[in-house]
Amino acid sequence: MLALVLISLFTDAPPSAAPQLKPLGIDCVYVAPEAVASWTAAGACAKPLPAVTKLPAPGVQYRMNVASASNAPWVNSNGWQYVRGLKNTALVDAPNPMLAAAEAHAYGVDAILKVAPKDWPKYAEAVKFVAGLPPSRLPVLANIGFVDDGSPAAGENLNLLVRRNLLFKVVAAPDPALALNVKPNSGDPSKYAYEVRQKLGDDRRLLRIYGSDVVIARLQGDASGRRVILLNYGNRPVEGLRVRLLGRFAKIKLTSSAGAVEARDLTVTAETTEFSLPLVPAYTIVDLEP
Repeated sequence: MLALVLISLFTDAPPSAAPQLKPLGIDCVYVAPEAVASWTAAGACAKPLPAVTKLPAPGVQYRMNVASASNAPWVNSNGWQYVRGLKNTALVDAPNPMLAAAEAHAYGVDAILKVAPKDWPKYAEAVKFVAGLPPSRLPVLANIGFVDDGSPAAGENLNLLVRRNLLFKVVAAPDPALALNVKPNSGDPSKYAYEVRQKLGDDRRLLRIYGSDVVIARLQGDASGRRVILLNYGNRPVEGLRVRLLGRFAKIKLTSSAGAVEARDLTVTAETTEFSLPLVPAYTIVDLEP
């Protein structure tokens, strides 16, 4: 339930940075337990960092100097770990606070962001944006059930399914309500994701996107409509993204971290709805009604 996500700030900066917080609307920060007293003495609200699971910075690596079978950039996404479940609150390295906050919000998890003082204004902007997003209680939709055995190989499989925009949910046992159920495979995770896609078939995919290798999508919905969630992991906005959904939808409302954006070239057929987005920044939410 995206309305319930809590984004917080962790810093290892000295207490002398405390006066920067209040003008930005940042009421309290997490610090190392041994630093709480000095931050409190500096007049700041500081809480000891709880037990956390450290996650890397979300983003993209273009690896132009690495020879490979594909020129597609490598997306660093924490989505597979969020879907799999964390034992503790996520502590995310966040040189790009908007993307880190958006990623946590998209997966419906609380997160503590480690942000350098120079980026605190960006953090404050990201938190304000996420807090103002329209709430949603729609269930997550998926084509695929992934029977997770907890192995490292399963983690690699999940990572590639996320990056390939193959909508799945983690299940304890095969779910007959889903179009396809799969088990982990210790082979090449990229090949595994391709084989899963072939077994499912593109015509049965609830959601497909065209025009970018750095945008990851999530989908929620029920009889009342759909919510398409788009995360752009690239270093700049994506131009000209095409979105295709199964189902017929006519009314579209967009909320974007870049401000006003309108859908274009809406096409509704007997079975599908397609539209284009001229600009996709770090975070975009598309709400559709039947």
